Amino acid sequence: MSDMRGGKDPLPIAAQAVTASTKTIPMGVRLRRLRAWLRFIRIRFAKAVLLPELTGSEAQDLRQTVRKEGDLTSGYILMCALSAGIATLGMLQSSTAVVIGAMLISPLMNPIAALGFGFASLDGRRIREAVRVVAIGAAIGILTAVLLTWLSPIRNATPEILSRTQPTLLDLGIALFSGLAGGYATVIGKGGTAIGVAIATALMPPLAVLGYGLGVLQFEFALGAFLLFLTNLAAITFSFALIARLSGAARPLFRVEWQPRYVAVLAGAFIALAIPLSTTLVRITQEGAMLSAARTAIVEACGGRPARVTQIDVSWPLFGDPTVDALVISPTYSPNAEADAEKRLAEILDEKVDIHLQQIQATDIQSQTSAMIDAAMERTTAGIAADVPPYDKIRASIGLPTESIWINRAERRVYVEPVRAPEWTLFDYAQTELAANKVSDKWNVRVLPPPQAMLRVNIGDPGMPAAGTISPELAGWALLLWGMDKVVMEAPDSESTKAFIKGLAEKGITVFRRDPAADIDVRGRRDKEAQPIAVIRVYSISPSQAAKRAAAAAEAKKKAEAAKQAEAKP
Repeated sequence: MSDMRGGKDPLPIAAQAVTASTKTIPMGVRLRRLRAWLRFIRIRFAKAVLLPELTGSEAQDLRQTVRKEGDLTSGYILMCALSAGIATLGMLQSSTAVVIGAMLISPLMNPIAALGFGFASLDGRRIREAVRVVAIGAAIGILTAVLLTWLSPIRNATPEILSRTQPTLLDLGIALFSGLAGGYATVIGKGGTAIGVAIATALMPPLAVLGYGLGVLQFEFALGAFLLFLTNLAAITFSFALIARLSGAARPLFRVEWQPRYVAVLAGAFIALAIPLSTTLVRITQEGAMLSAARTAIVEACGGRPARVTQIDVSWPLFGDPTVDALVISPTYSPNAEADAEKRLAEILDEKVDIHLQQIQATDIQSQTSAMIDAAMERTTAGIAADVPPYDKIRASIGLPTESIWINRAERRVYVEPVRAPEWTLFDYAQTELAANKVSDKWNVRVLPPPQAMLRVNIGDPGMPAAGTISPELAGWALLLWGMDKVVMEAPDSESTKAFIKGLAEKGITVFRRDPAADIDVRGRRDKEAQPIAVIRVYSISPSQAAKRAAAAAEAKKKAEAAKQAEAKP
């Protein structure tokens, strides 16, 4: 059908008119419409997640409040030092309750909130100020932890410390939820200590572990804790920024100051936080893939489908090979399961993995359930079940059959009692202990030498030892391992003897000195020069011998009194 006036179809003409009108819309109007649509979408999404809609004045007041609370003050510095001190001492004694006390202070909450709001507003100036405050607080926490580690007599790597040496998926989840909770509480005006607890959970303890690692020169611990700190800081900051943007608390984007220096600060801070977060996500992804592959390899190595992996943990340090610790319950025992599982896993991942496997043999459902409960209880009461010493490597480094081996989880020590070897001296056992500690970086190995009834210690010139004597350091090492807190020593009254007694006292060993007995040679000779020695009697007198001596002394006393009375008679 044609138009009588022009002979053209009216529909194309209308379309052309609409198109022409669209082309004539000014750019400013288009931007206003775009902002209106984005604001509409943001409001709808914010209401869906129960976020309030702030007015322009409310948002501005909130931004000012967050900025002021995130300023650097003397109170903030004090709280950072106190929180780090409590966290360090709590982790050194492996006390979860004390670590929670450090979390209650939560000094890093306010500057992190300011940093998140700065990212939400793309405000380079606010980001720079917040980064400075966070960095100062973190430095104070690290220095406090280093000083307390140096001053503390206990420097053992406790489970509380080891659990914060590398980021895990659970740590990342804690940081994300902490940031979301903190941002929500800040927006609705109810941010307080309870929210700060969650934030401090993810930040202050890793800083304390970082200071501990520097204090004991365990740089692997320090780097792992630093990566965990940066990862959690990034997750919490971005969570704050998301809440601030959705609620309208952030500054509108069309008011952003696009100055080059502020843009550079924004880009630098974003890269500094995004890199550790992405690194952690990649490592967590790799650990997840290894976890699945390790479970399959272990089940196949333990006989297939009847075997059940009830507990499995993957540890992948920043520097070193990954390790897998697993507990398997199966009807039969597989003697070479560890080696077989390592071989299968290496074929799957093309990566060397150390597998520590604990097998529990259980045939029926009831016994399997009981074994699972026992394993879970052990994990709860004794710490992480996967945290076990490398027994095979320790035995191989000692080179002697072992009569017994046991561990002290609280002090992270492994005690090994080898057999009494012919021609082995205390020095040989001490050197074996050094070799065993080189293969166990997270556990302290103590080799218990076979006890001796008597020690002859050279307390003279160390460069000219008498024949058959040992050094004072070696004597103190052996006495401590034998559990001797009191000993009797026969030695001359000299300055070297006093120095030796003082050294043993510093180790907690009380010495009762006696003058040398006539039948004890306390002089050694080398090159015709006499060297003083001390004779320590390790074995105390037996109860029967003590009773005989007491009876003999009583009898002698009785006879002496009788003789005295006989002499007194006329």
